Amino acid sequence: MIGAPQPANETERLMLLHHLAILDTPREQKFDNIAQLAMMVCEAPIAVISLIDAQRQWFKSCIGLGGEETERDLAFCAHAILQPDTLMEVRDAHLDPRFADHPFVLGEPRLRFYAGMPLEITPGIALGTLCIIDYVPRQLTPHQRQALMLLANQVVQLLQLHESNQRVKQQSIQLERERKNLDLVIRGANMGTWQWNVQTGEVILNERWASILGFTLAELSPMSIQAWEHMIHPDDLPAARQSLEQHFAEEMDFYDSKFRMCHKDGTWVWVYTRGRVLSRTDQGEPLWMFGTHADITELQVYQERLQASEERLQSMIRNFPGAVYRCENNPLWTMHYISPAIERLSGYLPESFMGDGAISLTQITHPEDIARHYYRVQMAVNRREPFDVVYRLLHRDGSWRYVQEVGTGIYDEQGQLQFLDGFIWDITQAEEARNAIQLNEQKLSSLYQLSPVAIALHRLADGAFVEGNPEFYRMLGYTAEEFPGLSYWDITPTEYAAAEMEQLESLHITGRYGPYEKHYLHKDGHQIPVLLNGVLIENSHREKQIWSIIQDITERKRIEQMKNEFVSAVSHELRTPLTSISGSLGLILNGMLGEVPVRARDMLVIAHKNALRLAHLINDLLDMEKLAAGKLDFYMQPQAVLPIVEQSIESMRGYAENYGVSLVFDAVAGDASVNIDAQRLQQVLTNFLSNAVKFSPEGSRVILRMRVQGRELCLAVTDQGPGISDEFRTRIFQKFSQADASSSRQRGGTGLGLAISKELVERMGGNIGFDSIPGEGATFYACFPLLTDGRMQSTVGEGS
Repeated sequence: MIGAPQPANETERLMLLHHLAILDTPREQKFDNIAQLAMMVCEAPIAVISLIDAQRQWFKSCIGLGGEETERDLAFCAHAILQPDTLMEVRDAHLDPRFADHPFVLGEPRLRFYAGMPLEITPGIALGTLCIIDYVPRQLTPHQRQALMLLANQVVQLLQLHESNQRVKQQSIQLERERKNLDLVIRGANMGTWQWNVQTGEVILNERWASILGFTLAELSPMSIQAWEHMIHPDDLPAARQSLEQHFAEEMDFYDSKFRMCHKDGTWVWVYTRGRVLSRTDQGEPLWMFGTHADITELQVYQERLQASEERLQSMIRNFPGAVYRCENNPLWTMHYISPAIERLSGYLPESFMGDGAISLTQITHPEDIARHYYRVQMAVNRREPFDVVYRLLHRDGSWRYVQEVGTGIYDEQGQLQFLDGFIWDITQAEEARNAIQLNEQKLSSLYQLSPVAIALHRLADGAFVEGNPEFYRMLGYTAEEFPGLSYWDITPTEYAAAEMEQLESLHITGRYGPYEKHYLHKDGHQIPVLLNGVLIENSHREKQIWSIIQDITERKRIEQMKNEFVSAVSHELRTPLTSISGSLGLILNGMLGEVPVRARDMLVIAHKNALRLAHLINDLLDMEKLAAGKLDFYMQPQAVLPIVEQSIESMRGYAENYGVSLVFDAVAGDASVNIDAQRLQQVLTNFLSNAVKFSPEGSRVILRMRVQGRELCLAVTDQGPGISDEFRTRIFQKFSQADASSSRQRGGTGLGLAISKELVERMGGNIGFDSIPGEGATFYACFPLLTDGRMQSTVGEGS
C-alpha cells in the first residue's frame, strides 16, 4: 500500500480545517441528505463526507459503512485531496498500485471502486472529499461525475455556512453582551457611536461611525438627522423610521434596526444600529438618544448566501425527476411533506396526501406489493439501513406505474425513529424494458435449447468451450458434464491448422468467419463433416469469445457423392453414343448419303444442334469431375499470350456474327509472356467471349483487353449487356449457376462454364473475378503472374 504524501500547503490546510470548528461535531441531516443523494445518483452502496485531519480521516457523514473515523494512512481521500480541483476515480482498486494491497481492499469490507471529489474550501486547498464507494469494479457515467462534483460544491457551501453560522452565533453573543454592558461597550469597543438631540436635530458621531462609511469625522461635520436619513437606502428608510417611532412611543425599549447606508465609494454598507432615549423634556418628549452603529455587511452577505443555498437545494428538489417526502413509519405512511413531483407520479396534488382525509400511498399501491413494501422498509429501519424498493402505484388516470423508492430513517439524539425521508421516481419504461428483455431471453433460451442446429461458445484466447446446446453435445457424442473440459482444438483435426488461421484472420478483421467447411472429431474418433459460421463477441469482463453455428453436413456430403458418381457414370456412358449420333447426323446433313428432303433437313438440323449441345454438356461435366478429382492434365510452359488470345478471338468471330455482335481486341502488352497451359487459357477466353456475346444486345461490341497491371498480365472481356444482379453475385462461379431459369433456354449454356474457368485459372496460378454495374454491362477478367528473368520451367502432370 502506497501512502499519500502531504499537500505542500498542509499547515495552511489544517488551520482552515480547525478554523471551521466542525471536527467531532454531531451528524447533521443536511450533510447526510447530500451523501444520500450522491449514493442514489451514482448507484453506490456507500457514500461518505470525509475531512482529513493531521493523523486521521473523520466522517461528517457516513452512509453504508460503519465507524466515525480511520487512520489517515488508510484513507483513499488522502490521495484525492492532492488534486483539489479534480475528481479521483479508482475503477478497480486491485489494479491500482496505491490500493492493491490495502487492508480494506484485501479484507473486509473488500472495497473495489472509489470516486471522490475534493472539498476545495479555497483555491488549491481541499479539506476532504465527498466520495462514493462500491464493492465491485465499475466506472461513473459523465452524468454521475457531473452530479458528484455539483454535490461536492454543495458540501463546500454547507461548510462555509457552518463557519458563517459560527460567526453569527458569536456576533449574537457579542451583541447581547453589548446590550447588558452598553456603557462599557460605548467607551471601549471600536464601534460607531452616536448621540442625537431629537429636539434640535444635532447629531454627534465618533470616528468609527464615520469610517464605517469610508469618511473621516471632519468630512461629515456638522451632521444632522436629515443628512443621516439622506445616506440611508430609500428602500430601507420607511422601516427605520417606523422602528424609531415605535421606540419614541415606548412600544419598544430600544430602537433596533438594520439598513443600508451609502459608502463614500458609492457602494452600500449594511449597518446594525441600536439606541435608546435616555432623557426627555419636561413635556415627556424625547430629548437625547444614544446608540451604536455596527458594520454587518459581511454577516448579511453570509445570510444571503445561506438563503441562496437553501433556494438551490429547493430547486434541486423541484427538478429531481421524482418526489421527495418525509413521512411517519406506519402502515399508511402518514405524510408530513411531499414535493410537487408526486402529481406526475400519481395524478394527485401533494396537498391530497397531507392533513385530514388525506390519501395514503398505501391506498394507491398495488395490493400484491403492499405487504412486501412494508416488510422491506421495516427490515431496513430495524437495521438502521437505507431501503430501496420497487412497487406499483395506481395513477389517477387508472394506469399502473412502476416506481422506485429509496429512503432512510431519521433518528433523534436518543436514537428514536422520528421520520422516514426518501425519494420516489417513475421507472415504468425501464421496468417494461426489463420485462421485455427477460421475455426475449426466455424465447432465445428456448430456441437455443431446442434448435436442430448445433450452437457453441468458446474462448478466443485458448479455444476452451464455455457452453453448447444439446444438439452440439449429441452431434459430438459428449454429455453436458463431459463438455467443460474440452477445447475447440480437441475436436479439430490437425490438418486444418492453416485453414483455421485464415478464419481467425477473418474474425479479427470483420468480426465474423465462415461459411467454413471442415471436420470435427466425434468422441468415438470418427470425423464429422460440418459447415461453420460464427461471430466474435465480448462478455461482461471484456473477454473475447466466439459464437459458432455448426451444421452437420454428413447427409449433404453423402448425397453430393452419390450425385457426382451418378453424373460421372451417366457422362461416360453417354459420351460415346452421342459422339456417334452427332457424327452420323453431320454426315447426313453434309449430303454424304445423298440429297436430304427439305422437311427432313430442318428436323435433322435441330437434332444435330441438340446432340452437339448434349456433347458440350457432357464434356463440361467430365472436366468438372476431373478438376474435382485433380485428374485434369495441365501442360504448363512459358509462352507468349498474344497468339493464344488472337486465335481465341478468331475462333469466336463467326459465333459473334450470328448474334450481330462485333469483337474488338485492345492489346497494350503484346509481348508479355506467362507460364500457362495454352489450351486451358483458350478454353477460359472462349467461355468469357461466348458469355459476353450471348448477353450483349445486337449491334453492340465485346472488347477483350490485354494489360500489364503491376506484376501480372490481365485479360479482361467487357460486354454491354444487362450486367450482374446483386443477388447473383455470390453464386456466379458456382456449378450450374445461371442468373435466372430462362437464360439457359434463351441463350443456351450449361451453367458450368464459369465454374470450370475459375478452377482452370486458379490451377494455373492465376486469379479470376468480375466487375459489374447492373444495367451497364459486365467485365470478367483473369490475371496471371508475369515471367521473371529466371524463367519458370515447363511442367506436365495431373492437376499440376
